Order: sequence, then structure tokens, then C-alpha cells
Amino acid sequence: MLITRQYLEEHPDHIFVFGDNELHTGKGGAAALRDMQNTYGFVTKKRPCNQDVCFYRPDEYMAIYLDEIGILARYIALSPDKTFLISKVGAGLANRFGIFEVVIEPRIKNDLRGLGNVRFLW
Repeated sequence: MLITRQYLEEHPDHIFVFGDNELHTGKGGAAALRDMQNTYGFVTKKRPCNQDVCFYRPDEYMAIYLDEIGILARYIALSPDKTFLISKVGAGLANRFGIFEVVIEPRIKNDLRGLGNVRFLW
């Protein structure tokens, strides 16, 4: 499922969760939709640049992931009237060092299990 500006406008009760950076700036990849009210940036990158220092390595990302997934899970639990569309956060532009395969993909579906208002887009 491709999430577009039009889709989010037509589904205000859907929250699109995309991979973001710590500064919550930039419009690369799915972050192009960041200015929509029904989006949520899940930190998967340090900065919105393309140098190696802007990307997390799996060993350093685990602590960030645990913080981010806890915050997101609480938000989802407190918003039962919303449907959260979880993209492949960290699998695109942020995946220079494999954080999706090593940290995110093996955990995220289990970490959000039990929350009935979550749909994974892969």
C-alpha cells in the first residue's frame, strides 16, 4: 500500500508512521509527508544528511529503538480511535548499516503485538 498526501487527507483517522531523524527535519523518502497532521516520525537516523556519521549502526541503534518503540506503543494504546499504518521504518534511506534487518524487522511486529489498531505495510 502506497501512502500519499491524498490518502492521508481522505483518512484523517489513520496515522502514517515513517522513519525519521533525531531533528525531525528533512523531506527525504516517506518524510516527504511529515507536514501532514496524521503522521508520526519514528527515529531511525541521526541527522538528515548522507554522510556515514548521520546513520546508526545496529549496535548503537538498539537503545534508540527501545526508546522509540516504547513511546510509539504508548501513543498507539492511548489512541484506540486511530489506525496506525507502520511503514518499513529504517528500511529505506536510513538503512546504510542494516538497522532494519538487525534491529527493527526482527522485533517491531512482536513489540506492537496486542495493539489492535496497528497495520504493517509490508
